[in-house]
Amino acid sequence: MKILIVLLAVFCTVAAAAERKEIEMSFGAGVWMPALFDSDTQLNPGPAFTFTVQIPPSLGNCFINRPGYLSVTSDREHWKGVTGLPLTIGYRTYPFYRRYAGPRGIEPLLGIYGGGILLWDRSDGSQDSKKTGAAVIGAEIGARIALGGSTSLDLVVSPEWVPAGSTLAGESNKDLSGLKILASIVF
Repeated sequence: MKILIVLLAVFCTVAAAAERKEIEMSFGAGVWMPALFDSDTQLNPGPAFTFTVQIPPSLGNCFINRPGYLSVTSDREHWKGVTGLPLTIGYRTYPFYRRYAGPRGIEPLLGIYGGGILLWDRSDGSQDSKKTGAAVIGAEIGARIALGGSTSLDLVVSPEWVPAGSTLAGESNKDLSGLKILASIVF
């Protein structure tokens, strides 16, 4: 049911933007580092995958809708790790964009986003797994690199605040705030 809601949100966004004829999509992968600010966490960085729909009201500024999949492993006894399904909506700007500049090489980007994430932990069977949800607030800083034609590569670092996880995978009194580093192919 939750996946159906995410797919419906993405479909509605694409359908609404299709009339504008200015829509970009991207697929990305990278690393998720939750609980980065806690010194005694036992969560290890793991893979992050995203699909982004970017709707530019103008080519220098845009709205982004991004569902994804995140996973980390745990070194705690009886726990395998934590998995998350985020859905965020945000605003991104390319501060040095010029409409008639021709092919751009490397262009910086800045953005903010917010949304939610569904989280659950994975145990070895000796513990009861838990499910929870949390808010996500983050920022983006990165660069877009032209690859040719209308294809480009976005390299983005995103610090995030995720106030959840105090009971996930045996992590007590922790949240999952941390960092995501993503590389996405934009077409």
